[in-house]
This record gives sequence, structure tokens and C-alpha cells, in this order.
Amino acid sequence: MQRFLILAGVLATGGLVAAFGRAADEPKAVAMAEVKFDALDKAIADQKKKVVLVDFWATWCGPCVKGFPHFVATHKKYSGKGLVCVSVSLDPKGKEDKYDKDAVLKFLKDKEAAFPNFVLLGFRDDEDKVTKRFGLDGGIPFKALFGRDGKRVWTSEEKELTDEELDKLIEIELAK
Repeated sequence: MQRFLILAGVLATGGLVAAFGRAADEPKAVAMAEVKFDALDKAIADQKKKVVLVDFWATWCGPCVKGFPHFVATHKKYSGKGLVCVSVSLDPKGKEDKYDKDAVLKFLKDKEAAFPNFVLLGFRDDEDKVTKRFGLDGGIPFKALFGRDGKRVWTSEEKELTDEELDKLIEIELAK
């Protein structure tokens, strides 16, 4: 009887997760990929019939870091309803695209950013393409929302929204 109670206690506390794999409520693995504009554009375009929220940010940007937890919460709240969140780090600087890969990945892991994460390389060369596709024509943080038809419906440069207003806009797009 004592062995049964110990086993039941271990199971109740999730102690056997390591032996049998991860629990269903554990966060997914966090990863990032370095891409140029064309690959980023394709990744967004491939999200057929999904609403896509893209966040351009950097670890050196205070407002970006402050706002990122809401981006993660938005993903958790709406991903099961058809929203795809995509983060795009603009950490690379200069023509050599130098940045601290470990710092970016640590930030993403610390924030549990379990959605597509990209580091945009060659931004200076492709800035016009980025502006045309996403509407980014200034500083970061910057967000863009794409409807199920793949067309851009909102950018944070066009109209600043509170977190609650953005959630409402996402809900409207998901309902279409």
C-alpha cells in the first residue's frame, strides 16, 4: 500500500514527466532562424488563412523588451483560434550583421516565445522591401497585422493601439 501511495504522489506532482516526456502544458521549444527579407516574406505568406501578427523588436530597445510579454500573452491567448505570432529581431547592426546570438536566444527563451522567431539579416540592403511589405518606416517597436487574406490591415505606425485595442482588432480579424 505504501508503494502505491508514493507512486500516486509522484504522478500527482508530475514527477514522472522526465521519464515519459514533457507534460502537455509545458512550453514548446523556443528557436530562432536567421533570414533575409525574401525568406521572411515567404514565411508570412505561407500562413494561409491565418491572421498574422508580426513584431519587429531588438534586445537593445527598451520599449520592445517591455512590450514583448504582451506579444507572448497574445500568442497564448489566440494561437488556438487562428492567430500566428511572428517575432523579427532587428538586433543585427551594420553591414556585417553583427549581433549577440546567445543574448537574443536567451531573451526569447526567458520570455517563452514558442512561435516563429526570426533574426533579419541584410536589413540595410532590403529596407525598401521591408517598408513596402510590412509598413516599417521608422523605429521599433513596430507591429503589423495581416488578415486571413494575407493583406496588411494595421501597423503600429499608422495607428498606435493599447494592448486591449489590439486584442479587439485581432478578435475582429479572427472572426472574419
